[in-house]
Amino acid sequence: MVVGRGKMKSNNSKKRGNNPLVSVIMPVYNAGNFLVEAIESIRKQTYKNWELIAIDDRSKDKSWQILKKYSQKDKRIKIFRLPKHKGLASALNLGLKKARGYYIARMDADDISHPQRLEKQIKYLNKHKDVILVGTQVEIINTKGKSIAKKFFPCDHQTIYKKMIEIMPIQHATILTYAKIFKKFSYQNHTTAEDAYLFFKLLSKGKFANTKEILYKYRIHYDSNSLKNPKKTFYLTFKSRIKAILYWNYKPSIRGIFINIVQILIVSFLPNFLIISLYEFWRFKMPLLKKLLIKKLSFEYFLSKFHFAFR
Repeated sequence: MVVGRGKMKSNNSKKRGNNPLVSVIMPVYNAGNFLVEAIESIRKQTYKNWELIAIDDRSKDKSWQILKKYSQKDKRIKIFRLPKHKGLASALNLGLKKARGYYIARMDADDISHPQRLEKQIKYLNKHKDVILVGTQVEIINTKGKSIAKKFFPCDHQTIYKKMIEIMPIQHATILTYAKIFKKFSYQNHTTAEDAYLFFKLLSKGKFANTKEILYKYRIHYDSNSLKNPKKTFYLTFKSRIKAILYWNYKPSIRGIFINIVQILIVSFLPNFLIISLYEFWRFKMPLLKKLLIKKLSFEYFLSKFHFAFR
Protein backbone atom coordinates (compact mmCIF):
# COMPACT_ATOMS: atom_id res chain seq x y z
CA MET A 1 0.00 0.00 0.00
CA VAL A 2 1.31 3.42 -0.94
CA VAL A 3 0.73 6.31 1.44
CA GLY A 4 -0.29 9.47 -0.40
CA ARG A 5 -1.36 13.03 0.23
CA GLY A 6 -2.75 15.49 -2.28
CA LYS A 7 -5.82 15.27 -4.49
CA MET A 8 -5.20 13.68 -7.87
CA LYS A 9 -7.41 14.57 -10.81
CA SER A 10 -8.20 12.37 -13.80
CA ASN A 11 -7.16 14.76 -16.61
CA ASN A 12 -4.09 12.68 -17.41
CA SER A 13 -1.45 14.71 -19.30
CA LYS A 14 -4.03 17.00 -20.87
CA LYS A 15 -2.60 20.12 -22.47
CA ARG A 16 -4.42 23.27 -21.46
CA GLY A 17 -3.72 26.53 -23.25
CA ASN A 18 -0.22 27.88 -23.63
CA ASN A 19 1.00 26.79 -20.18
CA PRO A 20 0.59 23.01 -19.87
CA LEU A 21 1.16 21.28 -16.57
CA VAL A 22 4.66 20.05 -15.73
CA SER A 23 4.99 17.09 -13.36
CA VAL A 24 8.30 17.26 -11.51
CA ILE A 25 9.19 13.82 -10.17
CA MET A 26 11.45 13.84 -7.12
CA PRO A 27 12.46 10.60 -5.34
CA VAL A 28 13.42 11.18 -1.71
CA TYR A 29 15.57 9.08 0.59
CA ASN A 30 17.26 10.54 3.68
CA ALA A 31 17.60 13.95 2.02
CA GLY A 32 16.62 15.93 5.10
CA ASN A 33 19.65 18.22 5.15
CA PHE A 34 19.09 19.37 1.55
CA LEU A 35 15.40 18.70 0.89
CA VAL A 36 14.13 22.18 1.75
CA GLU A 37 16.48 23.82 -0.78
CA ALA A 38 15.39 21.36 -3.46
CA ILE A 39 11.67 21.97 -2.88
CA GLU A 40 12.09 25.72 -2.66
CA SER A 41 13.95 25.77 -5.96
CA ILE A 42 10.83 24.31 -7.62
CA ARG A 43 8.49 26.67 -5.78
CA LYS A 44 10.56 29.61 -7.08
CA GLN A 45 10.22 28.60 -10.73
CA THR A 46 9.16 31.39 -13.10
CA TYR A 47 6.96 28.79 -14.82
CA LYS A 48 4.09 28.40 -12.36
CA ASN A 49 1.94 25.57 -13.72
CA TRP A 50 3.71 22.64 -12.12
CA GLU A 51 3.09 19.86 -9.67
CA LEU A 52 5.82 18.30 -7.54
CA ILE A 53 5.43 14.54 -7.16
CA ALA A 54 7.65 13.62 -4.19
CA ILE A 55 8.08 9.90 -3.48
CA ASP A 56 9.59 9.04 -0.11
CA ASP A 57 11.42 5.71 -0.15
CA ARG A 58 10.95 5.15 3.58
CA SER A 59 13.51 7.69 4.73
CA LYS A 60 14.94 7.21 8.19
CA ASP A 61 15.54 10.92 8.79
CA LYS A 62 13.16 13.91 8.86
CA SER A 63 12.44 13.87 5.11
CA TRP A 64 8.85 12.61 5.40
CA GLN A 65 8.02 15.24 8.02
CA ILE A 66 9.40 17.97 5.74
CA LEU A 67 7.35 16.65 2.82
CA LYS A 68 4.15 16.59 4.88
CA LYS A 69 4.73 20.18 5.96
CA TYR A 70 5.20 21.36 2.39
CA SER A 71 2.21 19.43 1.05
CA GLN A 72 0.04 21.35 3.53
CA LYS A 73 1.65 24.65 2.59
CA ASP A 74 1.48 24.27 -1.21
CA LYS A 75 -1.33 22.29 -2.89
CA ARG A 76 0.86 21.75 -5.96
CA ILE A 77 3.07 19.42 -3.91
CA LYS A 78 1.80 15.83 -3.85
CA ILE A 79 3.60 13.39 -1.60
CA PHE A 80 3.63 9.59 -1.53
CA ARG A 81 5.48 7.03 0.55
CA LEU A 82 6.50 3.53 -0.45
CA PRO A 83 5.39 0.74 1.92
CA LYS A 84 9.02 -0.25 2.43
CA HIS A 85 12.44 0.83 1.17
CA LYS A 86 12.59 -0.32 -2.47
CA GLY A 87 15.21 1.86 -4.12
CA LEU A 88 15.35 4.70 -6.62
CA ALA A 89 13.79 2.91 -9.59
CA SER A 90 10.65 1.96 -7.64
CA ALA A 91 10.23 5.52 -6.41
CA LEU A 92 10.64 6.91 -9.94
CA ASN A 93 8.16 4.42 -11.41
CA LEU A 94 5.56 5.37 -8.83
CA GLY A 95 6.19 9.03 -9.63
CA LEU A 96 5.59 8.34 -13.33
CA LYS A 97 2.34 6.61 -12.48
CA LYS A 98 1.09 9.52 -10.36
CA ALA A 99 2.19 12.31 -12.73
CA ARG A 100 -0.66 14.16 -14.51
CA GLY A 101 1.35 16.66 -16.52
CA TYR A 102 1.73 17.23 -20.24
CA TYR A 103 5.48 17.40 -19.51
CA ILE A 104 7.54 15.39 -17.03
CA ALA A 105 10.69 16.78 -15.43
CA ARG A 106 13.16 15.16 -13.03
CA MET A 107 14.57 16.58 -9.84
CA ASP A 108 16.81 15.08 -7.15
CA ALA A 109 16.08 15.77 -3.51
CA ASP A 110 19.54 17.14 -2.74
CA ASP A 111 19.95 19.40 -5.80
CA ILE A 112 18.83 22.89 -6.82
CA SER A 113 17.02 23.99 -9.99
CA HIS A 114 17.63 27.44 -11.49
CA PRO A 115 14.47 29.62 -11.22
CA GLN A 116 14.08 29.67 -15.02
CA ARG A 117 14.86 26.01 -15.57
CA LEU A 118 11.35 24.78 -16.46
CA GLU A 119 10.50 27.89 -18.46
CA LYS A 120 13.61 27.66 -20.62
CA GLN A 121 13.36 23.92 -21.19
CA ILE A 122 9.74 24.19 -22.29
CA LYS A 123 10.63 27.04 -24.65
CA TYR A 124 13.37 24.85 -26.10
CA LEU A 125 10.98 21.98 -26.82
CA ASN A 126 8.44 24.37 -28.33
CA LYS A 127 11.10 25.78 -30.64
CA HIS A 128 12.63 22.41 -31.59
CA LYS A 129 9.69 20.17 -32.48
CA ASP A 130 11.89 17.22 -33.41
CA VAL A 131 13.42 17.04 -29.90
CA ILE A 132 11.59 14.86 -27.35
CA LEU A 133 13.88 15.33 -24.33
CA VAL A 134 16.03 18.22 -23.17
CA GLY A 135 18.54 18.46 -20.32
CA THR A 136 20.76 21.32 -19.15
CA GLN A 137 24.36 22.11 -18.32
CA VAL A 138 25.27 21.55 -14.68
CA GLU A 139 27.12 23.28 -11.87
CA ILE A 140 28.62 20.92 -9.29
CA ILE A 141 28.20 21.94 -5.66
CA ASN A 142 29.40 20.33 -2.43
CA THR A 143 27.45 19.52 0.71
CA LYS A 144 27.73 23.16 1.82
CA GLY A 145 26.33 24.45 -1.48
CA LYS A 146 29.67 25.83 -2.67
CA SER A 147 30.42 25.63 -6.39
CA ILE A 148 33.39 23.30 -7.03
CA ALA A 149 33.17 22.46 -10.74
CA LYS A 150 31.06 22.58 -13.88
CA LYS A 151 29.83 19.69 -15.97
CA PHE A 152 29.30 20.44 -19.65
CA PHE A 153 27.32 18.26 -22.03
CA PRO A 154 26.93 18.32 -25.82
CA CYS A 155 23.89 20.27 -26.99
CA ASP A 156 23.07 18.63 -30.32
CA HIS A 157 21.41 15.26 -30.83
CA GLN A 158 24.07 13.82 -33.11
CA THR A 159 26.85 14.27 -30.55
CA ILE A 160 24.65 13.07 -27.69
CA TYR A 161 23.80 9.94 -29.68
CA LYS A 162 27.48 9.16 -30.32
CA LYS A 163 28.48 9.83 -26.70
CA MET A 164 25.79 7.56 -25.22
CA ILE A 165 28.06 4.55 -25.74
CA GLU A 166 31.01 6.27 -24.04
CA ILE A 167 29.67 8.30 -21.12
CA MET A 168 26.29 9.67 -20.09
CA PRO A 169 25.94 12.88 -22.19
CA ILE A 170 22.91 14.17 -20.32
CA GLN A 171 22.35 14.63 -16.58
CA HIS A 172 19.40 12.47 -15.58
CA ALA A 173 18.00 14.85 -12.96
CA THR A 174 17.91 17.77 -15.43
CA ILE A 175 15.64 16.23 -18.06
CA LEU A 176 12.28 17.53 -19.23
CA THR A 177 10.29 15.49 -21.74
CA TYR A 178 6.78 14.68 -22.96
CA ALA A 179 4.64 12.58 -20.64
CA LYS A 180 2.94 10.77 -23.53
CA ILE A 181 6.34 9.33 -24.51
CA PHE A 182 7.95 8.94 -21.10
CA LYS A 183 5.00 7.12 -19.54
CA LYS A 184 5.30 4.28 -22.06
CA PHE A 185 8.49 3.16 -20.35
CA SER A 186 9.67 2.35 -16.84
CA TYR A 187 12.92 2.30 -14.92
CA GLN A 188 14.78 -0.97 -14.47
CA ASN A 189 14.93 -1.94 -10.81
CA HIS A 190 18.63 -1.21 -10.43
CA THR A 191 20.21 0.33 -7.35
CA THR A 192 22.16 2.59 -9.70
CA ALA A 193 22.56 3.32 -13.45
CA GLU A 194 18.77 3.24 -13.84
CA ASP A 195 18.96 6.18 -16.25
CA ALA A 196 21.11 4.48 -18.92
CA TYR A 197 18.59 1.73 -19.60
CA LEU A 198 15.69 4.17 -19.99
CA PHE A 199 17.62 6.71 -22.05
CA PHE A 200 18.61 4.14 -24.67
CA LYS A 201 14.95 3.17 -25.06
CA LEU A 202 13.85 6.80 -25.34
CA LEU A 203 16.62 7.48 -27.83
CA SER A 204 14.87 5.18 -30.30
CA LYS A 205 11.78 7.44 -30.17
CA GLY A 206 13.28 10.83 -30.97
CA LYS A 207 16.05 13.36 -30.56
CA PHE A 208 17.76 14.49 -27.34
CA ALA A 209 19.28 17.90 -26.61
CA ASN A 210 20.79 20.00 -23.83
CA THR A 211 20.40 23.73 -23.30
CA LYS A 212 23.57 25.80 -23.51
CA GLU A 213 22.87 27.36 -20.12
CA ILE A 214 23.60 26.02 -16.67
CA LEU A 215 20.14 25.58 -15.16
CA TYR A 216 20.84 23.00 -12.47
CA LYS A 217 23.06 22.62 -9.41
CA TYR A 218 24.07 19.01 -8.84
CA ARG A 219 25.23 18.21 -5.32
CA ILE A 220 28.02 15.67 -5.07
CA HIS A 221 28.75 13.76 -1.90
CA TYR A 222 30.41 10.44 -1.37
CA ASP A 223 27.33 8.77 0.09
CA SER A 224 25.63 8.62 -3.31
CA ASN A 225 24.95 5.18 -4.80
CA SER A 226 27.07 5.63 -7.91
CA LEU A 227 30.12 6.74 -5.92
CA LYS A 228 29.75 4.02 -3.32
CA ASN A 229 30.20 1.32 -5.92
CA PRO A 230 31.50 2.70 -9.24
CA LYS A 231 32.28 -0.81 -10.53
CA LYS A 232 28.65 -1.87 -10.17
CA THR A 233 27.45 1.37 -11.76
CA PHE A 234 29.70 0.82 -14.76
CA TYR A 235 28.75 -2.83 -15.25
CA LEU A 236 25.02 -2.01 -15.18
CA THR A 237 25.60 0.84 -17.63
CA PHE A 238 27.64 -1.45 -19.89
CA LYS A 239 24.84 -4.01 -19.80
CA SER A 240 22.39 -1.33 -20.98
CA ARG A 241 24.76 -0.41 -23.82
CA ILE A 242 24.85 -4.01 -25.02
CA LYS A 243 21.05 -4.24 -24.89
CA ALA A 244 20.77 -0.99 -26.86
CA ILE A 245 22.90 -2.46 -29.65
CA LEU A 246 21.16 -5.85 -29.68
CA TYR A 247 17.53 -4.83 -29.18
CA TRP A 248 17.02 -1.08 -29.66
CA ASN A 249 18.87 -0.51 -32.93
CA TYR A 250 21.61 1.64 -31.41
CA LYS A 251 24.58 1.96 -33.77
CA PRO A 252 27.87 2.62 -31.93
CA SER A 253 30.91 4.18 -33.58
CA ILE A 254 34.27 2.41 -33.80
CA ARG A 255 35.58 5.00 -31.33
CA GLY A 256 32.75 4.16 -28.94
CA ILE A 257 33.50 0.44 -29.05
CA PHE A 258 37.21 1.11 -28.44
CA ILE A 259 36.45 3.38 -25.47
CA ASN A 260 34.23 0.70 -23.94
CA ILE A 261 37.06 -1.82 -24.14
CA VAL A 262 39.40 0.64 -22.40
CA GLN A 263 36.77 1.37 -19.74
CA ILE A 264 36.29 -2.33 -19.02
CA LEU A 265 40.02 -2.81 -18.53
CA ILE A 266 40.30 0.21 -16.23
CA VAL A 267 37.25 -0.67 -14.13
CA SER A 268 38.23 -4.33 -13.85
CA PHE A 269 41.72 -3.74 -12.49
CA LEU A 270 41.65 -0.47 -10.53
CA PRO A 271 40.30 -0.14 -6.97
CA ASN A 272 37.12 1.92 -6.51
CA PHE A 273 38.78 5.03 -5.08
CA LEU A 274 41.07 5.37 -8.12
CA ILE A 275 38.16 4.83 -10.52
CA ILE A 276 36.33 7.75 -8.89
CA SER A 277 39.45 9.94 -9.12
CA LEU A 278 39.97 9.20 -12.81
CA TYR A 279 36.30 9.76 -13.59
CA GLU A 280 36.25 13.14 -11.85
CA PHE A 281 39.44 14.24 -13.56
CA TRP A 282 38.00 13.31 -16.97
CA ARG A 283 34.45 14.56 -16.41
CA PHE A 284 34.80 17.61 -14.17
CA LYS A 285 38.30 18.75 -15.22
CA MET A 286 40.73 19.85 -12.53
CA PRO A 287 38.97 21.64 -9.60
CA LEU A 288 37.20 18.66 -8.08
CA LEU A 289 40.17 16.34 -8.57
CA LYS A 290 42.44 18.67 -6.59
CA LYS A 291 40.01 18.61 -3.68
CA LEU A 292 39.77 14.84 -3.93
CA LEU A 293 43.53 14.41 -3.96
CA ILE A 294 43.97 16.63 -0.93
CA LYS A 295 41.17 14.95 0.96
CA LYS A 296 41.57 11.32 0.01
CA LEU A 297 44.96 10.58 -1.45
CA SER A 298 47.14 11.29 1.53
CA PHE A 299 50.02 8.86 2.01
CA GLU A 300 48.25 7.06 4.84
CA TYR A 301 44.96 6.84 2.91
CA PHE A 302 46.69 5.45 -0.18
CA LEU A 303 48.49 2.78 1.84
CA SER A 304 45.29 1.66 3.55
CA LYS A 305 43.36 1.47 0.27
CA PHE A 306 46.25 -0.25 -1.51
CA HIS A 307 46.43 -2.85 1.24
CA PHE A 308 42.65 -3.40 1.18
CA ALA A 309 42.46 -3.71 -2.62
CA PHE A 310 45.25 -6.22 -2.99
CA ARG A 311 45.34 -8.18 0.26
